[in-house]
Amino acid sequence: MSVPSPSVYTVSQITEEISGVLSQSFGSVAVEGEISGWKVAASGHAYFSLKDENSLLKAVMWRSRLSRLEVSPADGQLVRAYGSVTVYPPRGEYQLDVLRITQAGVGLLQQRFEELKRKLAEEGLFDPGRKRETPFRIRRIAVVTSPTGAALRDFLRVLDREDTPVEILILPSRVQGVEAPSEIAGALARVGDRDVDLVVLTRGGGSLEDLWAFNEEAVARAIAACPVPVVSAVGHEVDSTIADFVADVRVATPTAAAQFIADRVRGAIESLEDLTQRLGQAMAESLAELRRELDNIHGRLSARSPLSVVPFYRQRIDDYVSRAGTSVHHRIAVCRAKVSGSRRELFSHFRFDLLKLGGELGSLKERLFTLNPRATLKRGYALVETADRSHPVRSTKDVPPKGDVRVHLSDGSFEASPIGAGKRV
Repeated sequence: MSVPSPSVYTVSQITEEISGVLSQSFGSVAVEGEISGWKVAASGHAYFSLKDENSLLKAVMWRSRLSRLEVSPADGQLVRAYGSVTVYPPRGEYQLDVLRITQAGVGLLQQRFEELKRKLAEEGLFDPGRKRETPFRIRRIAVVTSPTGAALRDFLRVLDREDTPVEILILPSRVQGVEAPSEIAGALARVGDRDVDLVVLTRGGGSLEDLWAFNEEAVARAIAACPVPVVSAVGHEVDSTIADFVADVRVATPTAAAQFIADRVRGAIESLEDLTQRLGQAMAESLAELRRELDNIHGRLSARSPLSVVPFYRQRIDDYVSRAGTSVHHRIAVCRAKVSGSRRELFSHFRFDLLKLGGELGSLKERLFTLNPRATLKRGYALVETADRSHPVRSTKDVPPKGDVRVHLSDGSFEASPIGAGKRV
């Protein structure tokens, strides 16, 4: 038994067949899902996806229908899209051709976003008082991002264009996917060992799913625990993440982050230059004031200087010496006069006393002469005493029995024996 050969179709034919089947099977449908990747092209047509927990459906809405929308579609919104299922032949993809969109509720990701935002806000992680000031002097910056992403290139390009004198340390991390939150949190945890002044957490724009790593609680707490200020520059201007609310500074884009740092560094340099100029002026004015004060003090000291009074005291000394000399000469003259008077008076008293003593001496001399034994001996008397002259002989009783006596006359003496005349001495 032969097997019938299958029908042969061209690619276009099979695509048209599938499109017809889909149109007949579904007709007009209403699909409920969460908007993801909403984008309006330059043509004015909107391209996006509708998703739930398990699947994703591409969708398109033409420009003519966008103007009649009563809602403003955005990523994370849970909507109900009305239209038909069609096939886009060039890619062979089926999609939902949307006629209108109505709000259906809050999407799952958006709901998780709002719940975490509310939780962290209640803990105070968004409080302005908790956030730190950007350092005045920025020397070294740690950039947590993908090393191959356009965000890093844009960031470095602006810093290079502005000629910003800072050192850049790149802490590589994934910024999208299931492993991105743990890598971002790990990079932030390593900042404390890198001696940096500022951290920039950045990536380019994308859908809510693309940016979801920056809405994870682990990343939010790593930002809050980072030892240095953190600048969040995630997505485009319309994107908002939990990281933006927790960071110390939030800027719209990676380019804006670089410009913020460039302006900050330039402002610090200009402030330092201004302070240096003002300090120089203040020092010059202070030195001038000190110089004037020094000149004033010098003048006052010169007026009161010991050297300034030397001539005065020298003149006073000469005056005192002159007066002292005159006084001394006067006192010497007075003393000389007193000495001369005392001398004359003393000489007069001395002559008087001398004459008086001379008279008394003559009188005593006469009395002594009268009382002198020799004078008596001249009148024929003799003085007898023992031979050894121990005592005078006044009577015969005083004559020693066997001793000689000495007899003194006016012209000499001799010894005599008590028995007879003695021998002449």
